[in-house]
Amino acid sequence: MKTTVAEGSRLLFLVLWLNSVPQVECCPGVCVCYSEPRTTVACQQQGLSSIPTEIPIRSQRIFLQNNKLTVVKSTSFSSCHNLTVLWLYSNNISHIEAGAFYGLERLEELDIGDNSNLRIISPTAFRGLSRLHTLHLHRCGLSELPIGVFRGLFSLQYLYLQDNNLLTLHDDTFLDLANLTYLFLHGNKIKTVSENMLRGLIGLDRLLLHQNRVTSVHRRAFHDLGKLTTFYLFNNNLTVLTGETMDYLVSLQYLRLNGNQWICDCRARSLWDWFKRFKGSSSELECHVPASLVGKDLKRLKASDLEGCLDNSHQIRTSIFSTKTRSGKLPSTETPLREGSPRCCLPESDKSSIISSKGLPDPSSYNSRQITNNPLKEKENISKPKFPDVDPTKNGTRNKQRLNDDPVGTFSNTQDDPLGKLKPDYTDNLEPSTAPSRKKKKCSKKPKPDAQCLKSKGSTSRALNLLFLPIIWFSLTIC
Repeated sequence: MKTTVAEGSRLLFLVLWLNSVPQVECCPGVCVCYSEPRTTVACQQQGLSSIPTEIPIRSQRIFLQNNKLTVVKSTSFSSCHNLTVLWLYSNNISHIEAGAFYGLERLEELDIGDNSNLRIISPTAFRGLSRLHTLHLHRCGLSELPIGVFRGLFSLQYLYLQDNNLLTLHDDTFLDLANLTYLFLHGNKIKTVSENMLRGLIGLDRLLLHQNRVTSVHRRAFHDLGKLTTFYLFNNNLTVLTGETMDYLVSLQYLRLNGNQWICDCRARSLWDWFKRFKGSSSELECHVPASLVGKDLKRLKASDLEGCLDNSHQIRTSIFSTKTRSGKLPSTETPLREGSPRCCLPESDKSSIISSKGLPDPSSYNSRQITNNPLKEKENISKPKFPDVDPTKNGTRNKQRLNDDPVGTFSNTQDDPLGKLKPDYTDNLEPSTAPSRKKKKCSKKPKPDAQCLKSKGSTSRALNLLFLPIIWFSLTIC
């Protein structure tokens, strides 16, 4: 009797012990399974095209990286309620079914990075993963993140979104991520940092936004980043960043802003002032313009270097105008000077205003100075007109307005004075055009052809010669 009781006690103890030991059942044939330190199924680099169906339900870690997986089904991990780590990176995944991670309430780390064909994520793909602290979505070909994709991920601390094709991020994308500490957004195509793009990231410590295409940052874009210590914004397309924008970063220690096209004029003054207060470490900010400051560090400039603002629009207009004039067309909305007519034949109205009023010129009667292809001829033409007491650099750019075939808005509304507003003695010396002129204007008092005008002037000269010839001969005879 005592022997029977003792054997029964041993069997009971054995059963209890076996129940207390973690069991690994039905390990997939191509995988390696082990129970210590946590129940793990390792199936990496096995050439798998689909997720094995014999994964033990007690699994806590599943490694499926570096295979040929294409789809993550909604039933792939539905029974693995103890799962804490899931690695699916470096596969060919192009689709994740809705509910694929549903029920994995204990999941802490999910890596689906380096799946370049994924491109689209369902808005509810990560719903319910309240304990997730690390999420890898790098190199997935993502061009957009759906609204609410990170909703409910209150425990998330590390988010990897680098090296995708993201063009923009919706406002409040990270609103629920108050515990996020690292956000990696570098290597995308983001152009604008809006006011609420980073809202909710009150615990963020490191933000990497370098190697994007950022051209503008809203002045309140960083208003929730009071705990940020490391900020990379280098290799973007920034030209201006205000000190008021940076004032929110009260905990910042490491800053990199190099590799941008900084305009070092009065618009950089507030950022320059902010750097005087900044106690952390920073890269250089190489000036892109003006030419006198190219390559110099904005932080090391003097206050006097930042006086005045460059007129970029004026520089652009000058460049466009230069292109037009080289093509042989003057961008003007005024009728060009009527060349080739003697002053005696100009009507009184034409004498008072040589340039007609503002209508668009008729291209067929465009008689203003044409630029030839012969450099010597151009030099000769340019050297002939001599305006007394006039700066040639100013008058040389007068009357340059937009032609009717030019893009609208190429030039500003402020135009130089037309030739008709110059003093009369300035316009009298204008060289006749080398282009063929229009039909010559008849005389204003007695209409007659130009040839008759010239003939009458010649007749007057001969009459004067005949009148003075006897007087000259008589004077010579007396001498």
